Amino acid sequence: MFSQQISSPGVTWDVVIIGAGPAGAATAITLAKLGQSVLLVDERVAAQYKLGESLPPSSIDLVRHFLDFDGNINQSSFGLFKTSGNISLWDSEQPEQRDFFFSTTGYGLCIDRLAFDEALRTKAQAVGVTLLRGFGFRSCQQVTCADYLWELTLGSYVETQRHRAHYLVDCSGRRAVVAQSLGVSIKSHDRLFAYAQWFSSNVEDEDTYTRIEAGANGWWYTNRIPAKQNNKSKRLVVFHSDKDLPAAKLASHSKGFDLLLNESILLGPLLQKKGYQSEGSIRGAPANSQRLMEFCGDGWMAVGDAAQAYDPLSSQGIDKSLRTGSQAGHLIHYALSELEKNSALDKSNFYIRQYAEQQDQLWLEYLRRHDFYYTAQCRWKSQKFWSRRTL
Repeated sequence: MFSQQISSPGVTWDVVIIGAGPAGAATAITLAKLGQSVLLVDERVAAQYKLGESLPPSSIDLVRHFLDFDGNINQSSFGLFKTSGNISLWDSEQPEQRDFFFSTTGYGLCIDRLAFDEALRTKAQAVGVTLLRGFGFRSCQQVTCADYLWELTLGSYVETQRHRAHYLVDCSGRRAVVAQSLGVSIKSHDRLFAYAQWFSSNVEDEDTYTRIEAGANGWWYTNRIPAKQNNKSKRLVVFHSDKDLPAAKLASHSKGFDLLLNESILLGPLLQKKGYQSEGSIRGAPANSQRLMEFCGDGWMAVGDAAQAYDPLSSQGIDKSLRTGSQAGHLIHYALSELEKNSALDKSNFYIRQYAEQQDQLWLEYLRRHDFYYTAQCRWKSQKFWSRRTL
């Protein structure tokens, strides 16, 4: 489906959300359930590559809430796969194993992002959200002499559409296209970049542990993803390093990636033992910590990675997107409900100010955890990747 054609020039949406990933879908679901009319704009026409993510047991109830299911989690359930725990080689040369067996759920989750994101969008439509596919944000303009606040221009390869809204939400991910168009700058905390490679094997692999390993020039992550065809075992392996370092340049091509992987103590032997071979090309994506200098303003708000994006080591990306999407949806609803009282929609509004304060606190708490885990790794303090994180 290339796009959903919307010919409603006289309609004013309560909320238009730019970006239909987990944050956008969660915000839309929350608002629609509260009775707001929502347009959810998804720039992508077809599924594109996305890195997977692991979630701890504490995030499972949140996932269940938004996908509204009570059944068993398995390969066919929304791109969710059970994990047994974490095995990490981080602050010592001995692997440390943490099992989820004694948690409240008994397991964590590994997420196939393409299937999971689509399941959230489907759920959003089911609760009344209008989904517009294939259109990207082009511009926005505030209107002061009408009963709405925003005039938006959205564009596809062949068409331009204009929409009106009372409130505008930026869920466009790290690009934060709406916020940047309004003059809000992005502050980056580091230069972390992720280099991902798929591996497949004809040997059975029933291992369901997430593995993390620190190395001299960065750190590794791997998880097994149940294959959808050919009964092959499949693993995603990701190397993280600062984009300006020599190791990052090595990791950007297959030979260099394999060279770095052969130096690993935990991951390399696991792949060799199970007969894994690389499949496809290396994919790269920004993984740095960053935040907007302003999380919201007059009639707009940034949610999820658009507001602040985390290092994958935190395993908080999806959890943060869903959780803040719920918070944002409720607070926007409360703010819009007070429009009849001539309440402003900027940070003078109690609910909008509350969101901004929550985001500031989340960022400070994230930085504390980030610094704690990186400084705990002390085997390569003299290496540039690690010295940058221990100053």
